[in-house]
Amino acid sequence: MSTPDQQRGEERHSRSDKVKARNVRRKGHSHLNIIPNISTRSDNSHSENNRNGSISSGKKAARPATQRDASRSAKAVLHAAGRRSTRRSRRNGKSSRTARARLYKQGYRRGYDEGVRQGQSSFGLVFEGVSIIIPTYNQRDYVLQCVSSIEKHTPAPYEIIVVDNASKDGTAEAMLRKGGMVRVAALDQNRGFAGGVNHGLMMARGRHIIVLNNDTLVTPGWLDNMMTCLASDPKIGVVGPVTNYIGGDQQIEVPYREVEEMWSFAATHNRPDADKHRITDRLVGFCWLFSRELLERVGYLDEGYAVGNFEDDDWIIRVKLAGYQLAVAGDAFIHHFGSVSMKALGEQDFAVVNKDNEQFYSQKWGDPHALVAETSRLARQQTSGTPSGQQEDGDTTPMDPRQRISTQGSQDPALQFRHSYDFYPEGSFLSDAKGDVYTLTGGRRRKLNIPVPRGISPVQVAKPDLLAIPAGEALISAGDVHGWPRESQQVHTTAVHGSHNSWAEGSIVAAVDAPEIRYQISGDKRRRFVSVYAAERWGVHSGHIISVSADQLNSMEEGWPIIAPPQLLNPDL
Repeated sequence: MSTPDQQRGEERHSRSDKVKARNVRRKGHSHLNIIPNISTRSDNSHSENNRNGSISSGKKAARPATQRDASRSAKAVLHAAGRRSTRRSRRNGKSSRTARARLYKQGYRRGYDEGVRQGQSSFGLVFEGVSIIIPTYNQRDYVLQCVSSIEKHTPAPYEIIVVDNASKDGTAEAMLRKGGMVRVAALDQNRGFAGGVNHGLMMARGRHIIVLNNDTLVTPGWLDNMMTCLASDPKIGVVGPVTNYIGGDQQIEVPYREVEEMWSFAATHNRPDADKHRITDRLVGFCWLFSRELLERVGYLDEGYAVGNFEDDDWIIRVKLAGYQLAVAGDAFIHHFGSVSMKALGEQDFAVVNKDNEQFYSQKWGDPHALVAETSRLARQQTSGTPSGQQEDGDTTPMDPRQRISTQGSQDPALQFRHSYDFYPEGSFLSDAKGDVYTLTGGRRRKLNIPVPRGISPVQVAKPDLLAIPAGEALISAGDVHGWPRESQQVHTTAVHGSHNSWAEGSIVAAVDAPEIRYQISGDKRRRFVSVYAAERWGVHSGHIISVSADQLNSMEEGWPIIAPPQLLNPDL
């Protein structure tokens, strides 16, 4: 019989064993694996103790040893199981990470390949909306206001392309945070107004395009009314709005002094009214609307104009040479703060830039108004079939262009607008930014699949200009390549087919009394270089010129003038 104290001690040991067993089970391993090991280890330990005589016998004395051994055994088993579990976890974790990385790479590659495929298949596709291009330099607050006004007052679909000319005021970051319909091009250097616009034109995807100054606020109805004006006559190529601050006939008197007062005035002024649409001779480049088709015919702006000013006049001349008219949508008013980027140059620097650009403009075009008038006359002669120098007969009353479209459609020769390459010299060599070289022959581009012969210096033009020229058969033999321009002493005086003159096709000639006015003989016609600059841009110098009499020149029919292609400083164009 045990005493009450012994019974209480045994109860305490029993409770302690139960607690330890529960703790073992809570370690996360099955008791089915642990308990047999505890039992076996305890029995062996008890037998060895008895055989060694370290503990003779006694139930009370043996029980604590058994409990300690059981605890050690449980810990050893748990540690071993933990190590195995850790190794399995590590192996499983490493395997899982490897599998995830492999799946990520596979998914990334599939996504990248699909993106490339979709990009290639959608290249050149346009959406039936408007691309609004805003070049800017260090005018973050102005461009933010401009974009906000577009988002508030412009019906979809449209996209906004902000071209940041390496601003230092956080413009690009602010635009990227704005998101939505805004696309951002952050250039690594200031390419000026022309360079910024050209980069935006390259990115544009809309059927119609707007070039917009960053210091403007558009108003309700502005785009709808301009689009209505553009669609009113197929001869209209570019439309501009009216405003409070600009040169020419686009500036109107306004009753407000503060911008807050402008909105109510604009809401009243912008009520649709086709009677306010009018043809004009000049449109300032603070806001233009035109079609993608016109862009493909006229091309990019000339980046030879530093910073800004006169590049818009240059582009407008080319628009008019292509046969388009200009119009002002008098029922579309936008607010213009006024040349903030140019004013930021300071008065002295602004004067220098303006003078240099004006000089470049004059050297390039000579008398642009006379040039446009002469080209229009040649177009009318070609349409009527009247030879050069003769008057056109018959009814000269112009037909309503909309009626002409409805009865004759696009086959009407009066609506066949010209391309920029129509004003490039025959036989000249063109290259794109990648270095591919083509020769212009008979109105077709023929790629040189041979090294460019010595003495030929191709003139770089934009890729869209090249793609607009119909493709001809490639040149694979050096014998098929004729030099351009040829030295005057190398030109044989073989008669042009069907002509009474003795100048070879492609000859460069000038009248004895006017050596600065140079012509190319092409297709039995004389084609005048519009300026010395234009001739030099195509590589023509005094060594290429054959002197002839004025009577000899005037005896030939006149062809399209030859203009200088725009300078492109951006290698991506």
